[in-house]
Amino acid sequence: MTEDTKPGLLIVYDYFYPAYKAGGPIQSLTNLVLSLQHAYDITVLTGAYDLNEDQVLHNIKVNEWSNVILPQSGIVMKVWYAGPGEPGLAILKKIIRQVDPSTVYLNGIFSFRFVLIPLLALKKVKIVVCPRGMLQEGALAGKALKKRIFLSVLRMSGLLDKVTWHATTAFEAADISREFGKHAKILVAGNIPKKPIEKISILPKKAGSLKLVYLSLISEKKNLLTLIKIINSLEENVSLDIYGPVKDETYWKKCLAEIESGSGKVTYEGDVMPEKVQDVFDKYHASVLLTKGENFGHALYESLSAGRPVITSFFTPWNQLTKKKAGWNVDISDEQGIVNVIREICYLNQPIYAEFYEGAYRLANDYYSVGFDTTNYKDLFQR
Repeated sequence: MTEDTKPGLLIVYDYFYPAYKAGGPIQSLTNLVLSLQHAYDITVLTGAYDLNEDQVLHNIKVNEWSNVILPQSGIVMKVWYAGPGEPGLAILKKIIRQVDPSTVYLNGIFSFRFVLIPLLALKKVKIVVCPRGMLQEGALAGKALKKRIFLSVLRMSGLLDKVTWHATTAFEAADISREFGKHAKILVAGNIPKKPIEKISILPKKAGSLKLVYLSLISEKKNLLTLIKIINSLEENVSLDIYGPVKDETYWKKCLAEIESGSGKVTYEGDVMPEKVQDVFDKYHASVLLTKGENFGHALYESLSAGRPVITSFFTPWNQLTKKKAGWNVDISDEQGIVNVIREICYLNQPIYAEFYEGAYRLANDYYSVGFDTTNYKDLFQR
């Protein structure tokens, strides 16, 4: 490598743009690429399908390199979209020969094709693994037996003994140590955020009225069913619009049944493209996500970045929200407590509520000013 040559960075994950239904991790990787593309020669190996889809992503080539323009950036990058059953060992070794990366970045943990196969194939190259919140106790609770078996296989195989772990928070570093031992090499580098909007719009807020939005993947971990039941139980003028792709069809059927049993307070508005997310928040007074665990919570950050306070659990990095006048943290085991908080918010008037618009926007800008620092990423990818 000459002084003018940028080190190669190969990112590996099941989903990448133009896929969007897998949620936050895709946005995390997109932000990472946009922030580091001047310092690294970045390529991506990913799947050719979006989450729960059987149609190939639009306008891509399968099992060869595609030139992809990232949204709202104009940046062109090379992406390999692997078809069904790929990448096998042969394809992966071919890709490694072609791009000759100094570092391979494996995003996620519970993937046979995009974690286990690369670990088996990669030799003499630095490997960085980012669990992206998948080792949180709340995340491990779903399909627990299958996940525990997979982790046991990884531990016994020794494939992770020499990797560098990327934790996006100190809490995630503790999760990694819990699962892979105190000797695991862990570096902390926070999620790189999207820039907040230039100027927030003010949606008038009358005492006794509240428009809420849920914008996230639809799965049991996100606790949407509980939220729907709570909204349906309220006598106040509170509405909830739901946006997001369905990850768990069985869970979604339960949500639909609860929606249909209500009095029209809750509606499903379908998917929303990532570049439109901040615009959606403009139409609501607050966003709500009673999640059982978030590593970062892109939907929460983007709500704040649009000047919209959030109602969420204590299982995210976004805590002490009321003190910051940026939202409200609630105990998701106490449904009556959540009802009381939503009622309290409902009866806030415009002058008081305006402080929460401003507090939300201020918190997002404070995070952006710190989170945009990529120094720790350079340490993470240094050979």
